[in-house]
Amino acid sequence: MPNQLQNCDRGITLVELMIALAVTSIIVTAGFTVLTTTDKSTKANEQAAGTQQNARLAMELIARDVKLAGFRMPLSPNLPVGGTAGNCAPGGTSSAIKPVDKVSAASALPNDDGPDTISLIVPRTNPSWTLSQVVPVAPATSFNAITLNATAVTEMQAEGMVNSTNAYVSIGGVVTEQVTTSSGSTINLTNTFNMPVTFPVGTQVYLLQCITYSIGSNAAACGTAGPCLLRTVDTGTAPTTTTNIVDGVEDIQFALACDGCNTAIKTGVPDGVIDDWNANNTFDAGDWQTNRVWAPLTFDPATIRLVQVNVVARQASGDQGLGEAQKAGVLTAGPLTISDHLHSADPGYVGSTYQQFRRRQLTRTVDARNVEQ
Repeated sequence: MPNQLQNCDRGITLVELMIALAVTSIIVTAGFTVLTTTDKSTKANEQAAGTQQNARLAMELIARDVKLAGFRMPLSPNLPVGGTAGNCAPGGTSSAIKPVDKVSAASALPNDDGPDTISLIVPRTNPSWTLSQVVPVAPATSFNAITLNATAVTEMQAEGMVNSTNAYVSIGGVVTEQVTTSSGSTINLTNTFNMPVTFPVGTQVYLLQCITYSIGSNAAACGTAGPCLLRTVDTGTAPTTTTNIVDGVEDIQFALACDGCNTAIKTGVPDGVIDDWNANNTFDAGDWQTNRVWAPLTFDPATIRLVQVNVVARQASGDQGLGEAQKAGVLTAGPLTISDHLHSADPGYVGSTYQQFRRRQLTRTVDARNVEQ
């Protein structure tokens, strides 16, 4: 009996305790590894989803303004063009679409070594910018002035509609004309219009402004470490304003299809058909133009009919790999080539740093349908 009690009171041995601790350590370590890996994988997926969303948002904003470019702004020689439209008016001639390639050094040609920019003349309005009087006023059938609500003209002047600058206004997106003078609630137009229809009270009036999309790459431009998509509003008279509208956008590239930009094709006369640069009677990749200096009398921006928009968004920070160590992950994908931009040709390109960030690319072809033709 005493021997039985003695056997029952006996504890575990040191060896058994060490084995138990070892097994527990293995289980806890495995658990922490799973939790760490899952957490990093979740963060990586969230970053990837956010990057995709940023690319889509940037594409929607740019594509919307490309569709509106010109807003039926009359083209020379139909009516005088000139006038103030900020950065959209190189040499004093307003361009509904003005793309600029990024070439930092001649050695980079024929490729870009940075993001493009694009300037677009688009409408600006607010709910109070409407007609307060029908035009034309009966029994007249023509008009060269419009009357707006009480504060509309003052507000438009603050936005850059200054006398003698020939700023553009558009009545309902139907009639677009330059402004000679404005005061009180009246805007006087350059030309007289004979209209078979009338514009009723409440018709929206738009002020055309130049919008420039570009890429910011630092905290001063983006408010964060960058990169970001910037949108600059420029009327040529009021101070410009630049806003970071989408974080994480690293690159924008544009290819253009034109009708009448090449004098060797159709003698440079627009006919409603995209210029066939490779003469194969098919609209294909060879008909897109990049690395052109688009300006009147050379490659006239007024001939641009289609814009291929390429957007690249980058995640905000590099992945930390999937292990426990706080070591940056390295992707196996090489540097991107977007249109005519080789990312590896960018000044300061470092492959090991570049590959720490995942990217998303979107491409869309947009019809610049509101340019007057």
